[in-house]
Amino acid sequence: MNTISFVNKRKLTPDLARGFMLLFIALAHANQFIFSTKREITFTDQLTVCIRQVVIDGRAFPLFAILFGYGLHQLMKSQERKGNSWKDTKKIFKRRGAWMLVIGFIHATLFFADIIGVYGFIALLFASVFLRLSNRTIIIIAVFFLILVGVFAPTMPRGFDALNMEVTASATIKEPFEAAITRMFDWIFYTPILSYQVIPGLLIGILVARFQVIDNPKSNKKLLITAAILGLLISTAGGIPMALMSSLFWTNYNDIWETTAKSLHTITGYAGGVGWTALIGLLVIKLEGKSGSFTKAIAALGQRSLSFYLFQSILFVFILAPYAGGLGGHIRQFGSDLIAVFVWILSVLVANYMHQRSIRGPFETFLRKKSAI
Repeated sequence: MNTISFVNKRKLTPDLARGFMLLFIALAHANQFIFSTKREITFTDQLTVCIRQVVIDGRAFPLFAILFGYGLHQLMKSQERKGNSWKDTKKIFKRRGAWMLVIGFIHATLFFADIIGVYGFIALLFASVFLRLSNRTIIIIAVFFLILVGVFAPTMPRGFDALNMEVTASATIKEPFEAAITRMFDWIFYTPILSYQVIPGLLIGILVARFQVIDNPKSNKKLLITAAILGLLISTAGGIPMALMSSLFWTNYNDIWETTAKSLHTITGYAGGVGWTALIGLLVIKLEGKSGSFTKAIAALGQRSLSFYLFQSILFVFILAPYAGGLGGHIRQFGSDLIAVFVWILSVLVANYMHQRSIRGPFETFLRKKSAI
């Protein structure tokens, strides 16, 4: 089967969601390459961080997890359609998980907060268990892990990085080998510890796939409208307190307020992931039958999301790292966002070029071959 015929059978909503998701990921990651320790904090910095924390930080992460859970379910169903046994399907999950861990470990040489390794860890150990659970059990486990997130999130929140805090230690290291070793060492501990925050989104994604909510958005329009409105409202409201703290618009808070804000920000991020997924599903209904070249280009990016997730980190290092382009020592928060948008647009253009020439994502192809029985 050639690439074009394969792509034509894909559902537009998840691919569009993955493509847009990479913009959110770029915006969440680029600022972590800022390494100047003598930056004057401007109003533009404050406003940029505040908006990013409300809309992106801790919200792109659950969206990514939802789509990962959705993808695992779709992979299982594709194996069933091929007539493969559950024993063989479990082997595919374990192989895929193991190789994702390898990819994540290598990616950590460029960027500490790698998420591929976390997904690999979960796919290796838990995917075959979660995918066989009943809907009721999945909901119970998801709620349990959301409670865990609420309890432990203040010790490792997603996206809390106040403007007056020190920059990430590895971002300031000027020797590339030393920076890589530091990140890889941190990654070994970071990957299993962070997995509990991924599990709620992954379980939501499995349910989304089971009920074919985004596979058939037109049939689920009312549900998508409700999910989009409630999800984004809850996410926005829950993100405001920590956003105000991180951006230094609110500085006279106590420890109790800070702990509460971090917990609220992290938990409501899952509502944001659901809201963004639903909103993109509604967009697909509007675009049905008349999607233009730009929409197809973003979908092409979504089809190659793993490869371009890694591509983004390579470009960020090339442009921003102290041992490469070094721009991270001269820009502010808004500047990092502009670079993030530039990298995403470049990714869209390259992905579209690959799509037009029937070129699959190299890491997607690698995983598919290594996972095969």
